[in-house]
Amino acid sequence: SNTKENVTIFLANNQLLNLFDFIYSGTPLFGKHKIIDRLIRQNKFCPDEMIYVGDETRDITAAQKSQVQVVAVAWGFNSPQILSQFNPDHLIDHPLELLDILDRAG
Repeated sequence: SNTKENVTIFLANNQLLNLFDFIYSGTPLFGKHKIIDRLIRQNKFCPDEMIYVGDETRDITAAQKSQVQVVAVAWGFNSPQILSQFNPDHLIDHPLELLDILDRAG
C-alpha cells in the first residue's frame, strides 16, 4: 500500500532492487488478499513460488489467506512483537536479511 516510488527508493538504497521481478502498489478497497489473488490469476503465478514482504499484521493475514509465504519486516508500521503474534514465515530486522531468505528459497 506504499507508493511504488517509495518502495523503489528503499530497495535501491539497500541494494535490493534487482531481487524483485516487479513492484505492485495500490490501495485495496476489499482487502490485500484480493489483490494478491488477482495478481496470481492474471500472471499465472504459483503462490508457493512467491514471497510477500510487509510491515503490518494485515500484510501477514493477506499473504496467509492467499497461501503466499510472508516476510514481516520489523522496521515498519507494526512492532516485531505484534508481527510475531501473527506467525509470519519470517520476521527480519534488516533489509539485507531478505537475501538469506531468497537464497534458501532458491
